[in-house]
Amino acid sequence: MRPIVKICGLMSERDVCMCVRHGADIVGFVVNYPCPVPWDIDIELARELIARTPKPAKTCVVTGGAPDKIIHIAKETKPEYVQLHSAETLGDTLQLVRELGKYGIKIIKAVSPDMPDLEKSAVDFCEAGVYALLIDSRTHDNVFASNAVDVDVFVRLKRSVNCTVILAGGINPENVSEIIHKTGAQAIDLMTGAERSYGIKDEKKVKALFGAI
Repeated sequence: MRPIVKICGLMSERDVCMCVRHGADIVGFVVNYPCPVPWDIDIELARELIARTPKPAKTCVVTGGAPDKIIHIAKETKPEYVQLHSAETLGDTLQLVRELGKYGIKIIKAVSPDMPDLEKSAVDFCEAGVYALLIDSRTHDNVFASNAVDVDVFVRLKRSVNCTVILAGGINPENVSEIIHKTGAQAIDLMTGAERSYGIKDEKKVKALFGAI
């Protein structure tokens, strides 16, 4: 069975529909991110794109910051998932799991391979009730990083937790098959690896991605 594929950083209905048509399981929208990034869109556009996302694909808002801000964004846009991709604490995450769970919204928490006590932190986040962890070299302090996560780090993390672990960072159509083979990843996330330029997806790359998978 092929892994779940999340394509992130979408900014137009055309790209959303194209990615879903070729096989994207989850499409992601960066909304009111705490620092400037080229993929950032406002709540109004996110709400519109989420409402127009073809089924059965699911939607994910990627954001960060204070819990009250995140709750407001989630309630306004109504995605299936909210991905916390900044410096949210365990307490913040627990609050968001409880509050957004009332609306059927699941939490994905991003973690970095450089995070101190990565495995312990990952276990704590899973026990707080997150749907999945996303391990990514790209953090709120280094939003343009795109280097691949070390295979051994990913495998060790996956073994230490009982929630889904999504692999991100440096994945593209040329290396995706090898990465899946080496890691056994059940879910992967791409952003720049499926782009022509920031925020503009490349249909040839997206098609090649799913062909390789």
